[in-house]
Amino acid sequence: MPRHQPSAYLSHTARREGWLALPPCRWVALLIFTLAARHLANPFIATVYVLYMAGMGTCMGSVMTSTLRTLADNQKTEGNAILNILQQFAGAVGTSLSAVVVAQSQTYLAGSQAYTTAVGTQNAFIMLTVFATVIWFSYFKVVK
Repeated sequence: MPRHQPSAYLSHTARREGWLALPPCRWVALLIFTLAARHLANPFIATVYVLYMAGMGTCMGSVMTSTLRTLADNQKTEGNAILNILQQFAGAVGTSLSAVVVAQSQTYLAGSQAYTTAVGTQNAFIMLTVFATVIWFSYFKVVK
């Protein structure tokens, strides 16, 4: 693709590598965490987290490479910096929102600290799964 058509190139790349927008293993891991949130043992958490991070690894490298390919050579440094900043910001926002959900459950639900934390964690996983699903579908709606 010529450099003067970055959106066409990105659209073609996204169709070809579209499943990488949110790899199924990331969504499946979030769903497992959501459904089993109150009954998690450490080995199970580690196993599902490895699945989640495998999806993250396959996703982020492809997305960053596809995005940086659309930029001119003199813009790639800034593009890489912007992508890393956005990734850090999204992680901070997700962590903050999850912490708020857990804290609200601990404050307003009746029961032991362990129970209210487990319920809050499950609610946070539900929120993250909904966000991931919305992002996935909006990605495919935008990139046709």
